[in-house]
Amino acid sequence: MLPLIVFWVVVIRLWIIEGPKTPLIFIGLWLAGLFGFPALGWSGYVFLAFEALLAAILLIVEKYKSAF
Repeated sequence: MLPLIVFWVVVIRLWIIEGPKTPLIFIGLWLAGLFGFPALGWSGYVFLAFEALLAAILLIVEKYKSAF
C-alpha cells in the first residue's frame, strides 16, 4: 500500500513542478505492469516490487529536478 501512495504522490508533485512528460512515462509503465504481470501469470508481489522500484526512481528524478 505504501509504494502505491508514494508513487501517486510523487507523480502528482512532479506533474505540477515539471509538467506531464516524465509522469506520463511512469504512469504508462505502471499501467503496463498492472495489466502485464497478471497476463503473464506472475504474482501480485512482483507488481508490488515493480511499483516500489518505480516509486524509488521517481523520488530520485524528483530530487534531481528540484535541485536545479
